[in-house]
Amino acid sequence: MTSVGDSIGRTFDEVWKRTRGRLEGLADDEYLWEPAPGGWTLRPDAGGRWLIDAEGGGGPAPDPVPVATIAWRMGHAGLTFVDYGTRLFHGRNITLDDVEFSGTAAGGIEFLETAFRVHWREPLGAIADERWWEPSGAAFFGYSHYPVIDTALHVLDEFTHHAAELGVLRDLYPHWGAGA
Repeated sequence: MTSVGDSIGRTFDEVWKRTRGRLEGLADDEYLWEPAPGGWTLRPDAGGRWLIDAEGGGGPAPDPVPVATIAWRMGHAGLTFVDYGTRLFHGRNITLDDVEFSGTAAGGIEFLETAFRVHWREPLGAIADERWWEPSGAAFFGYSHYPVIDTALHVLDEFTHHAAELGVLRDLYPHWGAGA
């Protein structure tokens, strides 16, 4: 009999496999391509440290929400894995100072892969069957009473929809400026 953890883990693995395949051949110019003015991206500060616009999506979003770059979406997805993984598996919160974003495509892919595998997928695979139904914990503040399965499904939703957006941006990039 398949456990809940096995099913959720397989689903994460399928989304990861599809996402990782879509990132093959990603170059720096496409990674940082801004498809619309005023969009969200990663930007270096005065000291050269790469920061994510809009606190990675952690604050209230403007209306309309700016169009984000591939770099921002990868940073946001990786930040989700690091943040939620640290909260769920270590019971503590992080700040943006705890996360190192990259201004290159190769570095962004490495960041996303490490965030997925080390901070999220490996510890997720070690969850005992009974833990799925227990509260997520105090690090989730007002959502602390939600069961672990709800938290995992939220992360899966975030990952899946941002991965799909990455795919759309990759599809659009070769046509950018073609009609101009």
